[in-house]
Amino acid sequence: MVEVPVFLINGFLESGKTTLIKDIINQDSKLQKLDTLLVVCETGEVEYDEKFIKENHIDIVYIEDESELTQEFFLKLDKEFEPARVVIEYNSFYNPETIKDALPKIYVLSQTITMIDASTFGVYFNNMRQIFNNACKDADLIIFNRIEGIDTLGQFRRQIRAFNQNAQIAFEAKDGSMTDMLDEDLPYDINSNVINLEETDYPIWYMDCFDNYQKYFNKDISFIAKIEALEDSKEGHIMPGRMVMTCCEADTQFLGFECVNDTDVKITDTTWALITVTVHHEYSSLADAEVVMLHAKKIQKLAPQEDKILSL
Repeated sequence: MVEVPVFLINGFLESGKTTLIKDIINQDSKLQKLDTLLVVCETGEVEYDEKFIKENHIDIVYIEDESELTQEFFLKLDKEFEPARVVIEYNSFYNPETIKDALPKIYVLSQTITMIDASTFGVYFNNMRQIFNNACKDADLIIFNRIEGIDTLGQFRRQIRAFNQNAQIAFEAKDGSMTDMLDEDLPYDINSNVINLEETDYPIWYMDCFDNYQKYFNKDISFIAKIEALEDSKEGHIMPGRMVMTCCEADTQFLGFECVNDTDVKITDTTWALITVTVHHEYSSLADAEVVMLHAKKIQKLAPQEDKILSL
């Protein structure tokens, strides 16, 4: 059987999903020639007009309820329309597992894109973190649009990065141009060769370093860390980090980078310390890949600290 690629477009109502789908199809002449099955799980202000549907060989099906999304449903549609590809405009309030379970084996999820309206993100995120987590955790690409006049985009990126450390996060301007880089205000002096992180700075630094580690080359970074010995590391590496709330109070993670201990201080079990590190990008035998790798220059052991849950 020939596999059918599936493109999943997720996001809140009025976040720009329909506009994105139309732009993708309009800008690619190859896609316009394919028979496309478009499954729409919610409708906003922007609609698919008859001319667009006809010119682009689209068969469109509207969903009224999440329970309709089953394998039987998609197999029936496949038999009826025989699509070369499937595009799903998903409802972010639906369970992300629903669509995964509903796709037949011949339907292969090729790309997941999540759209976020930056103008409403601040309010929505504070009240619906779990919904954003569901919409973003498996995305390949996350796009913030309507970004004009917003000076907290760096914070937005860090908050979403906590849900998904592999996705590309992009920002779309009104003219349609996109960038994944931001010049942002950080709570410490990025131009300094020595950066002393306050406790509340750590999650911000971690997320920014994850995305833009090159900015921290040739700098000394100092912070109070909970250090774990990496038992599976053949080289005896350690991991300094902190507990961070990524979604809600019930969803916390230990965020830290693998670290080469270049000091004489031995770490054999959980240890609190003031640590000074440098940032590198090196091969990790644990990850079997090039990763952000810290090198510890100084470790000053401390008495056990209160293991506070830090926030992004």
